[in-house]
Amino acid sequence: MMSHSGHIMTLANSIIGVGILAMPFCFQKCGIVLSVILLIISGWVTRICCHYLIKSSLLTRRKSFEFLGFQAFGSSGKLLVELCIIGYLLGTCITYFVVVGDLGPQIVTNLFTLQYETTKLRTWIMIAVTILCILPLGMLKNVDSLSTVCTASIGFYICLVFKIILESEAHIIANDWSDSVVYWKPAGILQCLPIFSMALSCQMQLFEVFESINNQSLEKLNGIVRNATWICTFVYIAVGFFGYVAFCTQSFSGNILMNFSPSFGSDVIKIGFVLSVAFSFPLVIFPCRASIYSLLYRKGHSDGLGYIPEQRFRIITVFIVIFSLCVALMIPSVELIIGLVGSTIGVVICIMFPASCFRKIIKKNSTERSLAQFILVSGFCLMILGTYANLNAIDEKSSGAHLGPVDVQLNMKNPTKT
Repeated sequence: MMSHSGHIMTLANSIIGVGILAMPFCFQKCGIVLSVILLIISGWVTRICCHYLIKSSLLTRRKSFEFLGFQAFGSSGKLLVELCIIGYLLGTCITYFVVVGDLGPQIVTNLFTLQYETTKLRTWIMIAVTILCILPLGMLKNVDSLSTVCTASIGFYICLVFKIILESEAHIIANDWSDSVVYWKPAGILQCLPIFSMALSCQMQLFEVFESINNQSLEKLNGIVRNATWICTFVYIAVGFFGYVAFCTQSFSGNILMNFSPSFGSDVIKIGFVLSVAFSFPLVIFPCRASIYSLLYRKGHSDGLGYIPEQRFRIITVFIVIFSLCVALMIPSVELIIGLVGSTIGVVICIMFPASCFRKIIKKNSTERSLAQFILVSGFCLMILGTYANLNAIDEKSSGAHLGPVDVQLNMKNPTKT
């Protein structure tokens, strides 16, 4: 498996994204023990769904989501899959841009002590990162060329873990964190399980990463997915636990970087995260571009081995980047919107589709087919309940915005622990 370490790192980097910033928040909502269990379950579900996609692809010789949908459900299935993929991946691109826009002004202001209007500075930083980094990388035609950069990004995430451990050092030495944290809180499952599930999903990038592997076999490809998901699971657990311990005595939001103590090291970590997000951007562009091209131009029964003519390749790439940038510039905060997209379109395309496609292609009754039925039903329940939880969170946030200072203080002094 060491011979495929580049592919493992590329796939792992496509998994780890902005979801890592929300891990301490989820650990606070669900409790430490329950969060670890949910992460392990989410990783297992991701591996099972990837197994269904890989096996279905090898059996039908279809090398894309779209044409697996065509093989299983006909033209209507292909159309639905394309629309879901495009919507989900554009939402992911917008989220990446928002993170760059949120952290960029803080970094520039702290490093160069500039006095500049935040909104304008945010806009210029996002445009500069787009021109200098995101757009050139998005024009690459082979995702395998990103393996070195992806390995470096994984190295950065490890540095992020060490930084968060340092942030928690004071509480660990004083041993005062154990009474301040929650270990088991089922009330947070519905809100956090979709976050865990989407944070560990790699189904969208699966075919792009595997396209450059010769002599593909089910065991080999499953091994790459297994190693990549375990790497990300361990990173998420470390970030969630130590991040929760570090800030257990204060309130924090979904972006844990905002709570880092002011220092040069914190600024370096923020810069590294912005760069890693920028380098992860092309891994989202690859499948999104393929789906848009398939929707517009591929009406036949063959997926054409993923070839896109040069002019159309560039036009679609520029459209994805510019559209995502413009939406991100107009909407400075899209966390709740992306949460809703993740619990609806994300669940449909990452969990329900692989299971339903496998059941449609594999006619013989087996344990795998029965498990696919269970995952399909579970995914549907997660979509309904997760959407409800996100809508409820929006209502609570709206209600909290109307609380006065006295109400906020009372809430802070009387936290609920289970």
